[in-house]
Amino acid sequence: MRVGILGAGAYGTAMAGVLRDNRHRVKYFDPYRFPDVSIEDVLTFAQVLVIATPAEVISVLIKQLPGEAFHKPTIILTKGIMTLEYWDKFDYYEIISGPGFADEIAKKKRTKLTVAAKGALEGKTLSEDLFANKYIKFDKTEDRIGVALLSGLKNIYAIESGRRGLASPSADFKEYAADAARECERFLLYNGGFVETVRLSAGLGDLVLTCGSEMSRNYQFGTLLGGRRRIAERKHLAKKFLRDNTVEGVFATKDIEKQGLGTPKENEILTDAIRRIKNVIKR
Repeated sequence: MRVGILGAGAYGTAMAGVLRDNRHRVKYFDPYRFPDVSIEDVLTFAQVLVIATPAEVISVLIKQLPGEAFHKPTIILTKGIMTLEYWDKFDYYEIISGPGFADEIAKKKRTKLTVAAKGALEGKTLSEDLFANKYIKFDKTEDRIGVALLSGLKNIYAIESGRRGLASPSADFKEYAADAARECERFLLYNGGFVETVRLSAGLGDLVLTCGSEMSRNYQFGTLLGGRRRIAERKHLAKKFLRDNTVEGVFATKDIEKQGLGTPKENEILTDAIRRIKNVIKR
């Protein structure tokens, strides 16, 4: 199958490698890495679209897309968009999320992801057709809202895990992950998702991986908010890190407020983490 990939960053190129392993053809749309390839070129080529751009540029991308793009079957790899507002513009879309770092996927390490799609439990999904193989497996749900919410939440919890200096698989980390999972369940229930979705790869699996790994940019950002440095020094280092890196948890924090998502009062970890993040990024 011919697949157009919008975004040639680390995750997009890693998943493109999976497609090639599965004998599909790919073409990228990325104005920075492939300036000579237009969106029209990709749309002419592609039978299916895969969106793999960072969350913070999605609004710009959607405005750039010609009308015909929204009629092509689309798979969303972008994490951290905690609403279906953009995706509902497409006639048909699936969301992939879960515990998989780009470099590990590129090295063909075994990874289990979640695909959320209409009718996902009734048969094989498009994502399975394209990506499933001996090292990429899927669990499935029809809860697209829940998977979208979790794709942002886990990054916020990873920032707080980094701030606390938690290390997997310590007892403190296990307790934190369990508390965070319970908060995610309440958050999903409060905002229209399914509690059961937290038990999938996109839920607890991704939460544990992201919160417990120093490879995570969110975790690294969180470490700058902790320690014994003076508050002014913490803010300086954190803002410098944000200038040089994409920290999805910061975007998710803004998105919760922008979308008017409700945070249950029992979610003390999340409420406190959001307050700390907003205190750093405010002007």
